Amino acid sequence: MKVLNMTAQAHDHVVFNKEYFSIVGVAGGPLVTPEQFGMKGESWSTDLYRGFYANYELTKSGLFLNELRIIMMERKYLPIDGVLPEKATGDNEFAYPTYRNLKVPVPFTGQIRLARDFIGECYVHMGFQSPTAFRTVYDLTLENGRMVKLKDRSKDMEKKRNRGVLGRTFRSLLRIIKRENSISKSFTLDMDKE
Repeated sequence: MKVLNMTAQAHDHVVFNKEYFSIVGVAGGPLVTPEQFGMKGESWSTDLYRGFYANYELTKSGLFLNELRIIMMERKYLPIDGVLPEKATGDNEFAYPTYRNLKVPVPFTGQIRLARDFIGECYVHMGFQSPTAFRTVYDLTLENGRMVKLKDRSKDMEKKRNRGVLGRTFRSLLRIIKRENSISKSFTLDMDKE
């Protein structure tokens, strides 16, 4: 499969406490994948390397899938809870159709790391952005889709930033990226690979 450009992977998002967060880590299994609905997303560019991304909402009632954006070259989109995707608009023939207004319960058990307030100077040009690239970071523990624990990790990420990346020269930063971050690592949200 030909990759057209080199950009950061689009993060999945969660609306939590009426604020919009990026998902920057997952432990305990995947959240939602197109395979759960009988489809397989395909990589077309590095912003959608997995072939899909999702938007969720976490409420007192639990975690819900609200939106799923997916690209499939054969365009055999199936309904999700009776909903078909909205066709993409614009000139790009490979723009991503989007399932909107879903309210699919997600019975996830594990941890999700949420982040917001991205620091532009920490941008990495491929893969998911690191949790250290955000000012606000939370670890949420969920059981069967319901939050049972919340831990603020913002200060931990600030310490990691100050210890490492931001205090180094550009040349030393490039050496670190080459040594520590393979392409496949940059496209994972596995919290155990920090």
